[in-house]
Amino acid sequence: EEASGGNGCDCVVRIHSHQDIGTYLGSNGSVPIPPYLHREAVPSDKERYNNVYAKDEGSVAAPTAGLHFTDEVLQELGESNTSSLTLHVGAGTFMPVLSKDARDHSMHAERFFVNVGELRSIVEAMKQGKALVVVGTTSTRTLESLFWLGVKRLQGLPNSDNVKELELGQFDWIPLGVVDPNISPVSALNALIDGMSDHETISGQTSLMITPNSYKFKVIDHLITNFHAPDSTLMLLVSAFLGKQSSITGIYEDAQRKGYRFLSYGDACLFSRPGKKLPVERK
Repeated sequence: EEASGGNGCDCVVRIHSHQDIGTYLGSNGSVPIPPYLHREAVPSDKERYNNVYAKDEGSVAAPTAGLHFTDEVLQELGESNTSSLTLHVGAGTFMPVLSKDARDHSMHAERFFVNVGELRSIVEAMKQGKALVVVGTTSTRTLESLFWLGVKRLQGLPNSDNVKELELGQFDWIPLGVVDPNISPVSALNALIDGMSDHETISGQTSLMITPNSYKFKVIDHLITNFHAPDSTLMLLVSAFLGKQSSITGIYEDAQRKGYRFLSYGDACLFSRPGKKLPVERK
């Protein structure tokens, strides 16, 4: 930790216990709140620092854009208008980008699990031209990764047929996009679930790195997200999403002036990709 300058490090911990890992951590651990909160976890964090729709253990951090969605909000949206997926957020989400060139930053791999029926409903919504509003950088990274994994399958690349052990490297999207830049999101996602039943699950891991001035989003048009730390990969993703038409620095400075709260327990914002408009019905 000292050698990392306070930015954390990878290590191996050996636990001597007859309990399984989940039971042991539940008894001896605490809620892994972000280190930048500079405090110990308190009992209320167990409920507050989690989504109301959370169901699978595995993340070391909450996908905080989802903290704004209460049971009442989800009920108003309706089950037919929502879909869910799982990505287990890793410790790398707290690792700041220290390299001069963001592309030299090493992304940690994160595991994802997606129900085929949920993904199929997303594809059907896209076919119908419905606006796809994605909650959080976690969901964004998962859906963009699924697109490229579908492209890998369409191109017949090795290991692209094992839907339980899919894998996307940090910059795999670059050569994949060169071979066939015109593959549609519907075609790519359909390639992953073709021939599968709705109750099945596809899973794997992704190290996808999304940086400004290079990455072009394939699936996501609208994004709900919190205000992120300036040296994070999450900030890079949002900056890439907004493109050259908007200054992320200007947006954040304006949010500060208006008193918006930043980071995990802060406020959320809604961004749309350049050229994409979200039909909003004001009440």
